[in-house]
Amino acid sequence: NVLNNNLHSAHCRLCKQRVGEMLKAIYGRCRQNYSFGWSASPRDYAKTPIGTTLDRIQSSLENFRGHGDFIKSPLVPPCDYYVSAPPFILEFDENQHFSRPRLIALSLYPDDLKLGFSVADWRDLCRGLEARDDEPFDRDERRAWYDTLRDLVPTVYGFAPTARVYGGA
Repeated sequence: NVLNNNLHSAHCRLCKQRVGEMLKAIYGRCRQNYSFGWSASPRDYAKTPIGTTLDRIQSSLENFRGHGDFIKSPLVPPCDYYVSAPPFILEFDENQHFSRPRLIALSLYPDDLKLGFSVADWRDLCRGLEARDDEPFDRDERRAWYDTLRDLVPTVYGFAPTARVYGGA
């Protein structure tokens, strides 16, 4: 056994590459940075099972610091990894994903929501890391919103629950 003494940051590209390789080895096909063309607007999900939850999360994020215009993209931004069979998304979360706005969003997830990660653990990471990214000024709200969409929207399209991997140290 060779000890790996390589230092890496929370944004380690090699770690992300290895996760992709692992998914390909297990599932045969894995696409990285894949876009689905799904709407990022909560009103487009009003008549779905996630509509009320998205409305509550959007409102709570707006009220947190008064940043009411954080939904900048008309579409859900690309996911980190997409496996087509069975269809699911895997996200690789570095430290900056564990902010107060993300904690707010996670706290509003329904108790019966099926996800491929522990919401309780992600809430604990948010409380412990308290990440802040104010460049631009509403970056934490944006990230929390798009992470929420990647967690909830796939269920509307028949996907298996979104999985998340913590990429921090």
